Amino acid sequence: MPQDAFTLKYLCKELNELFSGGKVNRITEPTNDELVLTIYTGKRTEKLLLNVNPSSPRIGVIEKEKESPLTAPNFCMLMRKHLLSATLDSIELIGFDRIVKIEFTASPEFFDSVKKTVYVELMGRYSNIILTENGKILGGNRGINMFDNGVRPLIVGLPYVYPPVGDKKLPYDQSLVEYFEAFEGGSFAEYLCKGVQGLALSTAVEIENKYLNSGKAIGGEFGNDFLEFLNDFLFSAKINPCITLVGGEYKDVSVFPYEKIEGEKIFFDKLYLAEERYFFEKEIAKKFTSKKERLTSVVNTAIKKAKKRITAITSKEKDALSAEDNRVKGELILANIYKIKQGDKVVELDNYYDGSKLKIELDERISPAKNSENYYKKYNKQKRTLTALAPQKEQAYAELNYFLSVLDEISLAENISDLHFIATELEQVGILKKQAVQKRKKQEEIIGNTYIINGFTVKAGRNNIENDKLTFSAKHKDVWLHAKDYHSSHVIIETAGKSVPENVIKICAEICGYYSKARSSGKVEVAYTEKKNVKKPTGGRLGFCHYDNYQTIMVEPKKHEDKIKS
Repeated sequence: MPQDAFTLKYLCKELNELFSGGKVNRITEPTNDELVLTIYTGKRTEKLLLNVNPSSPRIGVIEKEKESPLTAPNFCMLMRKHLLSATLDSIELIGFDRIVKIEFTASPEFFDSVKKTVYVELMGRYSNIILTENGKILGGNRGINMFDNGVRPLIVGLPYVYPPVGDKKLPYDQSLVEYFEAFEGGSFAEYLCKGVQGLALSTAVEIENKYLNSGKAIGGEFGNDFLEFLNDFLFSAKINPCITLVGGEYKDVSVFPYEKIEGEKIFFDKLYLAEERYFFEKEIAKKFTSKKERLTSVVNTAIKKAKKRITAITSKEKDALSAEDNRVKGELILANIYKIKQGDKVVELDNYYDGSKLKIELDERISPAKNSENYYKKYNKQKRTLTALAPQKEQAYAELNYFLSVLDEISLAENISDLHFIATELEQVGILKKQAVQKRKKQEEIIGNTYIINGFTVKAGRNNIENDKLTFSAKHKDVWLHAKDYHSSHVIIETAGKSVPENVIKICAEICGYYSKARSSGKVEVAYTEKKNVKKPTGGRLGFCHYDNYQTIMVEPKKHEDKIKS
């Protein structure tokens, strides 16, 4: 749900209780759309987020601050100049619109304390953060020194004025009675949004639903009754913040459970905690989708190039397959040279290989012997071409199969961490440009997922790099599993010299099947053998190997997340 005025009203009340009287210790601007104020509240330090991203503007609390640029942007420096060490006095909603007013008291050295006000306008593409003093604009996150939407001036030094509200009315405006009773049909929730300030469509739908469920009807002289019901809904709601999940996806967050939004509910003590969780998960999901699409695009481009290369090699190979014909022509010309005159353009000779007549084109400018020599030269060139194309074709097919396996990895990825490993793999093979990252402390390398199954340690690779490392660092007697005829995770059972029971192999095969391209097929045939029977071909790509002396087991793919070692 967008942060409509109904939600913001209760959110601002909670934020005011949390931050009022707190001291601003730090200000950062992680992105052009976000500002983070670190505030010591007297009990603990909290982070107030002001986000004016057009797609999801919001104000709220975050637990973990994002990485900021090494050089602070201009607006961040302006906010630091005026608000560092200032006391946050209050956070309140202006009227019933999506404008949050945050009051500060700053105490400059050698001067009396000064009141500063930050206005956070959460209005889609017109969202903005504006810093003011004594009602005059000091600066803004965007759109300063210009006319906002051609209506109001946002210029440093001029008074700050609220954005126009248009024809919408406050929910307690008595003139709404006539507006409600003028409804002529269609969607009343949409009609409600068009006439009343600060309502998201989902809130309007819930208002309409609750009104109808109370046994009342929309239409006729219902205006006064509905206005009273509307204000009771908006200003006397019983708070029970929750997030709604549909199929594991974070669908919505609301002040209380909306009856018209079906799904699993997760409840929170505070609305700002529910919003923090909701937006964090939505951002992770957005990053995951974005990175997945980017990697898919890069790999698909590599697949197209590999296919194009194979087509070119096949075409050259097809041309070179006429080599034997050219050898026969050269031989027949030489055997019948006494029958051929210089100047002949074509000659028909007996082909003693199959008894047929063979027409052979000649270059009339050169002698028959030279024509024979040219056919032999063409034959030798084509033979060399075929010899050279064989390894090229093999390499091109190896590349194609490798990139197809990476595409399978991307489709099987379940979180952004999985995609990070795939991106690293693509950087290593040179089809993805290495990203410049800030130096971090070295952490212990964790390879694959580790499971504990009936006392056995089991490891499963999540990408080709991990598959290679796990397989070729395993001991000879360890058990190796792989989905037969499909790209999949390499699974290693560390035997420690013990015999592996069938039930352990079955569970490991189910895990292997889950992390394979055949996951959705219902049943997967998984091959297993001792690691000593697994070999990597010379020059083989990451994750590719040959195996023999194996057995197979048919299983249903299962994740067995409960068996992952924490």
